[in-house]
Amino acid sequence: MALLAELPEGEARGEIATIYAEMKHLGGVPMVALIFRHLATIPGALEWTWDAIGPLWREGRLQEAAWKMARQASLKPLAPMPREALAALGVDEAGLREIRIVVDAYNVANPENMLSILCLLKLLHGAKRTGTVGIRPWTPPAAPGPLVAMTDVKSMTPAVTALLDLVAAPNESGGPRVVQSLYRHFGHRPAFLALAVTLLKQRFDDGSIDGSVDTIREAMKAKAKDLARACSAPPAPDAGIQAVCERFSSRVIPQMIVVGRLLDAALPSSSRIATGVASPKGKPAWPAKSAPTSPRTGSVTP
Repeated sequence: MALLAELPEGEARGEIATIYAEMKHLGGVPMVALIFRHLATIPGALEWTWDAIGPLWREGRLQEAAWKMARQASLKPLAPMPREALAALGVDEAGLREIRIVVDAYNVANPENMLSILCLLKLLHGAKRTGTVGIRPWTPPAAPGPLVAMTDVKSMTPAVTALLDLVAAPNESGGPRVVQSLYRHFGHRPAFLALAVTLLKQRFDDGSIDGSVDTIREAMKAKAKDLARACSAPPAPDAGIQAVCERFSSRVIPQMIVVGRLLDAALPSSSRIATGVASPKGKPAWPAKSAPTSPRTGSVTP
């Protein structure tokens, strides 16, 4: 199976490493998203990307808008994962916290990445700047962590590979397969991964995930049109950037926004990590995880 090329964080050097660090800081996450790790393999692509969207991230409104829109779509919930069932699968309290950190991190990252890519597509389609990015004091959220390492897709067992084949993004016209990063953090927990995939596959099969994806994507497209008016970029250094952005924004990222929210709601609630986002005055800009206005989740409706 051909896999998407990526530049791991540990191998990044120079300007790429600097961009990775700033993305993590401003995104409030402990990792760099797969799409950006892939763009880093295309000469000049990540640098061009960050020149275009970096000003929006530094100002903070893109992230806040993305988190809000991601939690507004209604979802068809998964069956809950009882603590007793997780314990039988070898997931103790420490393991549950580890899983929760992964889910929380990606529920912060995926919405902001999705909206960013849609802004890039507006620029690639010829959008012209008609405004400017405002300057306001903004403090990114504290990143969830520590984040358990991803399993290298090349070293996964055949059983785990077969599991991920059930939910990984399909090849397009013979292109490389996308194995979403969130799942890879659970490669060392095949029993939990099997449970999660089994529950998620029901929602893939009944079409409810795709319905939520469409709602999120359309809302974010409208917001990207507005945000892109404050952006500018020279011609892209590689024609392949547009195809990458279109692929990730069509299904890959919005599906994982939905998947992350579904997993969040299905996990035992008492072990949720209470973290808030610091406002410019040092007070939480929104409540902790359990409140309905959390950036990492929202209510799940039948």
